[in-house]
Amino acid sequence: MVKVSKTIGPLHFEDLDPHRFEDLVRQLVYDFRDWQSIEATGRAGSDEGFDIRAWEKVQEITNKDEEEDSEGSHPMEGNLWKVQCKREKIISPSKVKKIIVDGIDKNNPPYGYILVASANFSKKSYDIFRSELRKIGIMEFYLWGRSELEDMLYMPKNDHVLFAFFGVSLVTRKRSRVSEIKFTINNKNKLLKILSEGAKRNEFFKSILIRDFKDTHYPWKKDYKDFNEKPKWKEYIVTAYHPLGLIILIKTHYAFADLKKKEWDFTKAVDLVNRQSDKQSLFDEKRKIEYFWKHFPRKNQAKLIVRGLVNFNDILIIDREGDVLYDFPHIFIDFRPQRGPFDWIWNTLEVNGQEIELTEDFKKIATFPAEFPEIKRGKIYKNKSIEWNSRTAELFRYERVHALFDVEGKYNYLNPRDIIKVSVTDGESKEEIYAEVTHKYSTSVKEYLKDKNYRDDYLNKEYIETQVGRKVKDKEKIIVFELDKLWGWEIKELLDSDKRETEKEN
Repeated sequence: MVKVSKTIGPLHFEDLDPHRFEDLVRQLVYDFRDWQSIEATGRAGSDEGFDIRAWEKVQEITNKDEEEDSEGSHPMEGNLWKVQCKREKIISPSKVKKIIVDGIDKNNPPYGYILVASANFSKKSYDIFRSELRKIGIMEFYLWGRSELEDMLYMPKNDHVLFAFFGVSLVTRKRSRVSEIKFTINNKNKLLKILSEGAKRNEFFKSILIRDFKDTHYPWKKDYKDFNEKPKWKEYIVTAYHPLGLIILIKTHYAFADLKKKEWDFTKAVDLVNRQSDKQSLFDEKRKIEYFWKHFPRKNQAKLIVRGLVNFNDILIIDREGDVLYDFPHIFIDFRPQRGPFDWIWNTLEVNGQEIELTEDFKKIATFPAEFPEIKRGKIYKNKSIEWNSRTAELFRYERVHALFDVEGKYNYLNPRDIIKVSVTDGESKEEIYAEVTHKYSTSVKEYLKDKNYRDDYLNKEYIETQVGRKVKDKEKIIVFELDKLWGWEIKELLDSDKRETEKEN
């Protein structure tokens, strides 16, 4: 996200009246030379074309051979400079020439000459200015335009002039910036100390309560009719820190993603972020949504993750201890109308452990229902089982692999939602494990292995051959059963539940 830089806009010389413009130039001229005296002739209205007249001090050289009674030069004499001020937006090269010709007496030229204007001069103007003054015999001459004036005003020594005429002080801004940096660093160090207790430096998973600085009704939510849509305080999870602030996990939802077609959808029926302050149980609803989601093809199972950044310099107050309702740190921020406490918010899709930026070229489609159906299991096979060696069964136990492969039609009787036990062919299983079929489809070995959208950690051709029990060809058709792990105690609960339902019906 590109952020607008904080810069100083152009100085408005045109807002000064002509005499104030002369005053500004005179202030800048004071430090230009070592002067005997400076006269604001333009103020008197009898400037003969000049606004400022000044005499520069000249070092007096005394000849020892001079006669003692010689008169010598007067101490107030010096090099005469004349300054003309033109508060005009545009001055053409021809007008520059006219100003010089009309304003300078060729028979009695000053030593030095400065033409000052609020306009920007072209190269041609500078060339004409230099050429005309050399003809007259001026020893030193300068042309100051808008750019030169701004450069002089932005010098630290002229900061008082900049403030007097334009109300801007770079010194004050610098001091303010120093205070802002100190404030930000103090916030960062304090929060990192609080959040890093028992965690790695850049990996937190800590709760904080973010509160609106303007709120005066905490903890009474009922005082706000739109509290659910625009909460004035809410528990969030800090997951990491950014150089600019804290990265906050705002929401996580079950989602669908087709990375090839760039299509996606999500359901906001349940937020998967586990907060300490959540009191309402959505356990049954969450189970239904999760069950529905798990029966998408694995390559389409995704989660929408919404994150936000809280700037360190936006945090006004840090309450380390919290209170009896929210027993963790509270931070106070002046909420924005649209994004609340967040400087910016971004969305990503997590697909098979990898996060993908949710860009504008993704098309949202309708995949999730408005109301989720009840969980409906398929057949539970008690006398049949998936036959795996201990290595494959162990990988499935720890959710490193999620698929059963069949080339002979050995498991063709299995359908989505069916549940079957996992048997170990070269030993005994530590615990009873079952597998529920979540998705079933037919493909070739080659097509399956080249799909880059999702992969199990240990998946390769040799692994497929281990399951099948023989060598397989790239073009050979296989049936893929995607599986979800269930423990033996879960199956016992399901069977007991079915038994109770049957007894009720009888």
